[in-house]
Amino acid sequence: MITRSLATALLAGAAALVGLAGVADAAAVKKSLCVFDPSGANGQVFQLMKDYKLEAVAWGVDFELKPYTDEKTAADDFKAGKCDASMITATRLRPFHKFAGSLEAMGALPDYAVTKQVVRSLSKPGAARLMKNGDYEIAAVFPGGAIYLFVNDRSIDTVDELAGKKIATLTYDEASKTMVKKVGASMVAADVGTFAGKFNNGSADACYAPAFAYQALELYKGLGDKGAIVRYPLAQMTLQMLIRSKDFPEGFAQKSRSFAAANFAKGLEVARKAEAEIPAKHWLDIPAADKPRYDQMLRDVRVALRDDADLKLYHPVALKLFRKARCKADGSRAECVEEVE
Repeated sequence: MITRSLATALLAGAAALVGLAGVADAAAVKKSLCVFDPSGANGQVFQLMKDYKLEAVAWGVDFELKPYTDEKTAADDFKAGKCDASMITATRLRPFHKFAGSLEAMGALPDYAVTKQVVRSLSKPGAARLMKNGDYEIAAVFPGGAIYLFVNDRSIDTVDELAGKKIATLTYDEASKTMVKKVGASMVAADVGTFAGKFNNGSADACYAPAFAYQALELYKGLGDKGAIVRYPLAQMTLQMLIRSKDFPEGFAQKSRSFAAANFAKGLEVARKAEAEIPAKHWLDIPAADKPRYDQMLRDVRVALRDDADLKLYHPVALKLFRKARCKADGSRAECVEEVE
């Protein structure tokens, strides 16, 4: 759980401070925060937002939390003005904010250390302009965990063996659709609410998801005795708070971003715990010698989606920032001298 600040203590209220707590609460404007969590009000994301709500009072906002198990509805309700803020994934918010949506670019953030570095960089006041897009602004970025490939047959341990296989693919995720075509697989159209079922009932040979889906969405059923989770992050899922800047107090978004970045490790605990709880038999490590080829393949997809005249899916400044972060962490990567991104 996130550490509570002085504002939380005031609201929790020792008797001597009740008056001050009342003043802080009265000064806060009421706003609604629509939170996407596959498990609804009982999920870990929603619980995280309960602690965040207490912190936000000190920044002048008193949130009413609304749980959503359907992410599209959470995004649509924000667009329609039914939510003042919405907590959704980077891929879903991309139509509102392409730069922030690029945080889930395939292979752009290869591990948690690089992801943490990027999130902290974007939380600094000097990066505030990058977090705004017209009226829209990203007020927080929380880690959701690495996205892995789940396969129902562990013999599918190379990209070449994905050819001809059926992959459950989110219909709104253009990046994944492009990747499915690139590896010669076929797409099984799905959404957040159906992809797990299609993998579990055998309609799809593979799907992609963060580790928490192993238990929460019962993906172990689709793995069975022969399946595996390929331990190579395809992307990093992030949960981001999308707001309209004009609707919030001055300085709120910057304080919120700083708080989320400072608590990156806390936010990552759910993902790390989920990964640790997956039985060793279900993990599949790829040979180290193969990783540069996969890195190259994902880079090709990123560049293609950046340059596609119709899609222009990824923000070029974001990709350049991510490349610098990767090369700072590992200067031996071939891309560090090629500068394609």
